Amino acid sequence: MKTWMPWVVCLALGGACVEQPTQPNRGGASQADLERIRRQVVSRTAPTPQHALNFNWDNKIELLGYDFNVQNNTLRPGQSVTITWYWKCRAPTGDGWHLFTHLDDANGPRTNQDNVGDTRRAYQPERWRAGEFIRDTQSFELPGDWDSPVVRIHLGVWKEGQPRMAVTPADRTDGDRRARVIELQTGVQVQLTETVVPRASGAITADGRLDEPAWANAGRTGPLVNPGNGSPPGPTEAHANAMMLWDDTNLYVGFHVADDNLVDPSTARDNELWTHDAVEVMIDPNGDGNNYFEFQVSPKNQRFDTRYDSAGHPAVPGHVDFNPETRSGVVANGTIGNPDDTDTGYDVELVIPWASLADLPHTPPAAGDQLRVNLFVMDEPKTGGQRSAAWSAPRSNTFHNLSRFGRITLAVDAPGAPGAAAPTAAVPPMPVLLAPTLVPPLANGGAPLRRVVPAPAH
Repeated sequence: MKTWMPWVVCLALGGACVEQPTQPNRGGASQADLERIRRQVVSRTAPTPQHALNFNWDNKIELLGYDFNVQNNTLRPGQSVTITWYWKCRAPTGDGWHLFTHLDDANGPRTNQDNVGDTRRAYQPERWRAGEFIRDTQSFELPGDWDSPVVRIHLGVWKEGQPRMAVTPADRTDGDRRARVIELQTGVQVQLTETVVPRASGAITADGRLDEPAWANAGRTGPLVNPGNGSPPGPTEAHANAMMLWDDTNLYVGFHVADDNLVDPSTARDNELWTHDAVEVMIDPNGDGNNYFEFQVSPKNQRFDTRYDSAGHPAVPGHVDFNPETRSGVVANGTIGNPDDTDTGYDVELVIPWASLADLPHTPPAAGDQLRVNLFVMDEPKTGGQRSAAWSAPRSNTFHNLSRFGRITLAVDAPGAPGAAAPTAAVPPMPVLLAPTLVPPLANGGAPLRRVVPAPAH
């Protein structure tokens, strides 16, 4: 998938976050000023932090604790915080070792504050001397568009071209050599996109025609939206909508995609369909953020299936040996792979057996069960690059933002019918889609959104 938010500097890929290259003299301070800062932040007397910790990096650096000015363990979007970390140097680290501070949301790395504060500017671990206690004060603001109910602060020690320095105790790390130091509440209430999915009233054939009578009463998404901000698609954005049904055996998903340039070089199952044109279904059966599933279909009716243990783990493309007995059909309205003509789009019919999904609320599902689901379309326009649309906007740099998955409620009847579970938000009718106007390539060269483009590595 693609990055589009300029403030995002971390990677969902592999659960990693890219540290910012240290700029030890960004303010143009003289050597005398740098030495003055060193004297201010270094002591030979052990501190007494408000919040004691006992993290240890390779028996060279200890994090003894921290002070901060947060009230009620809450940091709201747009609010500033000042944190003072207290470090002890047990032994020299050698050249090139620096500190990082990562801010994670509920699903993974979001941004960092690596270079904030005088200690980060003038006195990094590579200069520390055995027996010193270092006061490391950082002041920063939580981004105003933070959309997660939590912010998690991780610290660590890194050197370019080297693995991060190992940290203990292991049970208080994230498995990627980052110390889990603080978790704060933000007060953000995530508003879920929701719809009712009726039970299919008859047989459905996966031929891509979407002409069975059962589809007339399907749960409908309305137009898929901008993944970054949730706004309706404009004339230069990807256009699609979807509908869903279920029965004791399967979940049925239908897509209408408007596309004037059908691009699909795939030749086999589990090709990287997301890099060109494709529709995509992600399912977190019980909404716990673990053991979730991904299904894709291309205009040539190639399929890609994978499974993840948790958000970003394993790294994309996940467990690609997961190959369930899905069925699909596609009707392409145009010529695939010919940029000189004007296509109109394609329709997809995807059948996902419940037997392929673990951790369902019931097996087989029952009316009233709820699942967390998201739907996407990937589109490569004639001008190159790539654009996308989502049912429930992830509002982050990854489609694997599980907290933003929508919620479907399995019902017996169509929305509004007697006995149907009532939707929590109005479900708009399926619109007539027009082929979108061409759009220039993305600023990042059209790199896939979910497969995040690395920032400077560490």
